[in-house]
Parts: sequence; structure tokens; C-alpha cells
Amino acid sequence: MESGNFTLNELYEAANDMCVKHWGVEYTDQIELVHSNWSIQNAVFIYDRGTGERIIRMSTKRNEIRSREGVLKSLLHELVHWRLHSQGLPCRDEDPEFIEECLRVGANISLAKKAQLAFEQFMLERKTT
Repeated sequence: MESGNFTLNELYEAANDMCVKHWGVEYTDQIELVHSNWSIQNAVFIYDRGTGERIIRMSTKRNEIRSREGVLKSLLHELVHWRLHSQGLPCRDEDPEFIEECLRVGANISLAKKAQLAFEQFMLERKTT
């Protein structure tokens, strides 16, 4: 397994490529690499209401133990948050709009309990319509 230990420049390049591929726009916000050893999350999308900044934060220590593909899938998941947020659309893990966009672009669904329950409900409703 090749490590997902991307440089910041490589993450920006990958984010931009994915944004152009899936939405026809360039990635215009921040990515931060922190050196914390996260045990639960792989990445996080942050919106700072005070400054208006949107940031995707990833842990270098977490990325080191993951595959390149796994890190890119986490990045794509956070980019879905970013894209929907930048359009003023619901973008929480449990929002149907978020789940639908994740499925459309091939991003992972969060393993958090609320997100998984929302995903199950989304799929049930999709089956009945």
C-alpha cells in the first residue's frame, strides 16, 4: 500500500482536479495540514463565520497510515461539503442534498451514526420513488 502522505501542493492539485472534474470550477479556498494524530476523523471541512474562510483540514499523521486512495476519497468528501456550502446549500453529513451529491461524485458517506442513519433513510426513500 502506497502511503497517502501527500504534500500540501499535491493536495491542492488533487482538490483542483476533482473540482474541475465534478463541478467545472477551481478549488479556491484553503487546505491545512496539521500534525495532530486524529483517531476518529480523517479530514474536516471548517467554515469560520467570523472571517468567512472555508478550510479543509487534514492530519499528516493520519494520512501517513492511510492509502493514497483513502486520503483522496476523504478529500473528495470534504470537497462536497465545500461545494455545497459555497452554493448556500445544505452540507451537513446527514443532509439529503449532501448524501445525493456524495453518491453522484463517488465520495464516501461518513461513518458517524447520524450520517449512516440519514444515508439509510435516503436510500429507502430513493427506492420508493
